[in-house]
Amino acid sequence: MITADRTDAITNEPAPMHRLLPWAAAASGGVLVFLGYAGFDQFYLEWICLVPVLWAISSRTPGGAFLLGWAAGIVAHAGGFSWIVTMLRQFADAPWPLAALGLLLLAAANGLVFAIWAWATRLITRDARWNGLWAAPVVWTAVEKFWPQLFPNYLGASQYRLTLVTQIADITGILGVTFLVIYANSTVHGVIERVRTKQRRPWLPAAVFAVVIAAVLVYGAVRVAMVDKAAASVDRLSVGLVQTNRGAGDKHVDQALFLREHQELSRELIAGRPLDLLVWPESILGIALPSREGTLPPGLAGDLQTPVLFGAIIQLNEEGERRYYNSAVLADSTGRITGTYDKMVLVPFGEYIPFGDVFPWLYSWSPYSGRFWRGEITEPLRLNGRPLSVNICYEDIFPGHVRMLMGGGRDGRIPEALFNVTNDSWYGDTIQPLEHLVLASFRSIEHRRTLVRSTNTGISAIVDPAGRIVQRTPQWKKASLAGTIPLMQGRTVYGVAGDWIGWVCGIIALAGIGRALQARGRLKGSGAGSPAAGEGGPAKQASSGRRKGKGRRDG
Repeated sequence: MITADRTDAITNEPAPMHRLLPWAAAASGGVLVFLGYAGFDQFYLEWICLVPVLWAISSRTPGGAFLLGWAAGIVAHAGGFSWIVTMLRQFADAPWPLAALGLLLLAAANGLVFAIWAWATRLITRDARWNGLWAAPVVWTAVEKFWPQLFPNYLGASQYRLTLVTQIADITGILGVTFLVIYANSTVHGVIERVRTKQRRPWLPAAVFAVVIAAVLVYGAVRVAMVDKAAASVDRLSVGLVQTNRGAGDKHVDQALFLREHQELSRELIAGRPLDLLVWPESILGIALPSREGTLPPGLAGDLQTPVLFGAIIQLNEEGERRYYNSAVLADSTGRITGTYDKMVLVPFGEYIPFGDVFPWLYSWSPYSGRFWRGEITEPLRLNGRPLSVNICYEDIFPGHVRMLMGGGRDGRIPEALFNVTNDSWYGDTIQPLEHLVLASFRSIEHRRTLVRSTNTGISAIVDPAGRIVQRTPQWKKASLAGTIPLMQGRTVYGVAGDWIGWVCGIIALAGIGRALQARGRLKGSGAGSPAAGEGGPAKQASSGRRKGKGRRDG
């Protein structure tokens, strides 16, 4: 009598439940990814989140690995970006079905990071015979660097609470922390496979990883001590942040009240202590200016008599046309404008429509989309001669953009602090504001500068040069905070070299893919199939080995 299991074995077809196991493993990996990320904050899960995915793709063709990786990526981003539904409903007035579809499309687009990683890792380990312990983190780091994403979400950001681990970002950028996390995953998977297949010294990958993580922790401890010592010996700037807890649409209902509330909270801060600078959030009002120089309209700063950095929608007549900019304006205590910065990384379909300049009629399809001009100013703003780097909204999650601004512009005057003005109210009371803050906090480590973030509904915060969130406001509550920040100088390795680790990993990954494709081409040319497990199925190879009486241990 032949059982169902036996029939499946004879036909080399896995049982239905076995066919589903890789997909279940991929989906579980995606769940672990978003549970380990900022917002859910189970950061330890990120060190094992891809182990199920690595197991799922280990016996698949590269094409099959791509699909499994994509499934994991879709699950991960659907969970981690659930706030997209709220954003689309508030920002575009989309009904639930369309908002859910928007989330699915974004999850599918960003999920391609997982898919490409799974495909390339499987291809390289199978056909180029490279060690998966290193192939997995190299490929992931390369893809995370070069694959374009609407909302970048570096996996290394999940470790923001592990201060000693994240300090390597001043050398490698956030990509180095990502590399370490993926390396942990590949090590766990590698040890499990060595034990399962009874290989010699199964503990060796774990021992190597222990040495690496020990070196990272020692470096972190040394650098934190050095940074704290340096911060204690430099000039300081007292700043105040106001958070009125008014959503993006409130200023259109009563702009005078909106502005007055910012002034009232600012007066309360000033009454408690003198401040060098007040920082208000993004786009708190719209103003028409004859030029970028001059004085603010009367009454805008009130009687504060304190320099103010605030976000505004600026209307300017330039080159014979009216242009709108999402800008940050710095004014001194008399209301004189001392500098402006215009947002350069605009939000597609929010602040502009792609190809809208070529096809203006596209704007009629999306009446809620803005039509802003992209900024070109890279110079730091100056407060009493001290250079400050300013960026707007989600520009602070783009490491390359902030690094460009930290170059100091034409004069090369390196900024001594980082400032960000943001409006996160579009995302509602979700995990998005924390995700945004966490991603931005790595700019502090990369450049060893304090980051001051002012938002209208939270989370406003001060992040120190070691990446620690030392002060913050609650979410969706009226609040204010004041603090003193160090004005740091000098440049880091990352500030000079940028994402060098991403470029190195990209070159290595391309070399591995090239070698794998070359080996595959030689095999096809000789009429032979792939010799690696997974091509034709490991069960078939094992069965063939048993029939020949030789047996085989796959190392």
